[in-house]
Amino acid sequence: MGDVVAGLLAGDGSTSAVARAAVREAVSRGARVRFLQVLPSGLTPEERAACDESTFAAALRALREAPRLPVTFEVVDGDPGEILCSRSATASVLVVGHDLPGEEHGVANYCFTHAECDVLTVHPETASRIPR
Repeated sequence: MGDVVAGLLAGDGSTSAVARAAVREAVSRGARVRFLQVLPSGLTPEERAACDESTFAAALRALREAPRLPVTFEVVDGDPGEILCSRSATASVLVVGHDLPGEEHGVANYCFTHAECDVLTVHPETASRIPR
């Protein structure tokens, strides 16, 4: 059984929902969660620190539901779709935020097309409906 990869993207509004959904999936599958934060290249140190802080906090909040769940956390710069697909090649499932309406070349769409594992999308508005 492969890991559950949580694709955490800075500023997409779904980080908390993605983290919680990934933890829930990992618990149900008896798998490890790999939190993978993908940042755009060229951020200032301050911008990067702010992204790291908010994303890490979302992951920690999600892990309150399963404090003994095995977990890793990785931060990578670059194209989110390509990175998420390459880093999830051996995963059971990749969890990402839902693309916004009208977003033709969104990350979720790219992952559905290119990922070698199942892809679960989470809409930011469903964050309050994800079981805690």
